[in-house]
Amino acid sequence: MYGNLSMMNPFDILPLNLFNLFATQGVISLQRHYMAILLRIYALAEFNRFGLTREVVVDEIVNYLKEANAEGEIAAEMAVELTDDSVLITGQRSGQDYAGYLIRRLADTGWIEREQHADYSETIILPDYAFVLLEALRTIQEQKPREFTGQLYAAHQLITSASTNKDFSPALAVTQTYENVRQVVRGLSELNQNIRRYVERATKQTDIATLLRLQFDDYTQTLGPAYHALKTSDHVSRYRRDIINQIENWQIDAVWLANTAQELAAQSRFSPAQAESEIGHYLTFIANQLEGLDPLLADIDSRHAQYLRTSLRQVRYQLGSADGSFKDRLVTLAKGLSALRSEGLSELPDDAPGLRQMPVRSPDARSFYTPPQRRAPFTPDDILLPILHPDDFLALRAITMQDVTQAFSPDKVNRRVTGFFNGHKRLSIVEIPADIRNDLHWLTTIIAYAYHPEVSYGLEVVDGDPVRVGQFKIALFDLIRL
Repeated sequence: MYGNLSMMNPFDILPLNLFNLFATQGVISLQRHYMAILLRIYALAEFNRFGLTREVVVDEIVNYLKEANAEGEIAAEMAVELTDDSVLITGQRSGQDYAGYLIRRLADTGWIEREQHADYSETIILPDYAFVLLEALRTIQEQKPREFTGQLYAAHQLITSASTNKDFSPALAVTQTYENVRQVVRGLSELNQNIRRYVERATKQTDIATLLRLQFDDYTQTLGPAYHALKTSDHVSRYRRDIINQIENWQIDAVWLANTAQELAAQSRFSPAQAESEIGHYLTFIANQLEGLDPLLADIDSRHAQYLRTSLRQVRYQLGSADGSFKDRLVTLAKGLSALRSEGLSELPDDAPGLRQMPVRSPDARSFYTPPQRRAPFTPDDILLPILHPDDFLALRAITMQDVTQAFSPDKVNRRVTGFFNGHKRLSIVEIPADIRNDLHWLTTIIAYAYHPEVSYGLEVVDGDPVRVGQFKIALFDLIRL
């Protein structure tokens, strides 16, 4: 049932003539007026709990028609649509007449619904699909840059809370993380395509002022906030590994999958089997999309650099080209001088700009080459080792141990190591990723924490030749999943 609904064509649900409202033909185009009126009605109805009275909608339409000076265009359309003389209003039409006609048009096409009450009052209601469509149109109207602030962080917090807090809903964590990751990936793809559009616009522009406005105003507002967030606070590498590790652990945990599917089935109209399939789809989507973000981010960086090169090259060409703006300035200057000569002037007027000359500076001591001077040898001060009081020594030791614990906590080391198993029970030292195996600090920490009671892995020394790690040799051992 749900799969059939998800594949249904939207035009099977929407009114058949919904978009005919914007298909106005002929000399007079009314699309922009209908769009503006719908957005105004949507702004009124967005947070209204009881619907809009007809009087409020009529006043809003009348105000718009006066501000946009659109009464003439509406009157021309009414003359075409209302061909019946009994319907046409005799005499001068008023703003209420135009507003009433527009309300009827909006109701006939399905953008609004009219509800009449027992006291003959009328309420204007927006259908559910109108809310969705008008919100999308308002987003296009506002042209706000897409921001990713907090989305990856929220996904990380949801996954972490679901893994550590037993009272936290795992189904809610997975579904919300899926939506956050989906929004981020879709926004990055949109950002990547928009940069391509700016590159095309930069190659077609010939006016320097337009190029500079495109570079420093339009392009900066579109790319700046989103690009800056991805490189700083919402950088993918800060949260990706923790999310993927936990996702992979859940994918091989049959008990967790069954419990989460049962919870999702209770919260939605899925059957338990469909819920388990959806949970598996969500987990796979999150892991695959986060793992595959690097090529997309690299493509965004490449397009960004390409746009900067193209834009600056266009500016330099237009400034220095003999066929560009420099030639136009020379032609304008020649025409101005010719006009002055035609007026009988042999010299420039008093208010004409003077010639620009750089002031001549006399050479001084800093104008000549100064050879480098040899510095005095560096003599470090003697290092004094004071004798610490035992209480001070214990206090410093406690602070140091706290810093070490925060850097490598049992939970952090355990999450890092369990992500290496990938469903296996044993893991040899040679199978540990090279970047961890060659990092002596991390490797010794993993070995030391193998005997900690709060980790879920152990260590067992096996027969075999020692493994070389840098300048050291380490006995061959296996990590065991407990």
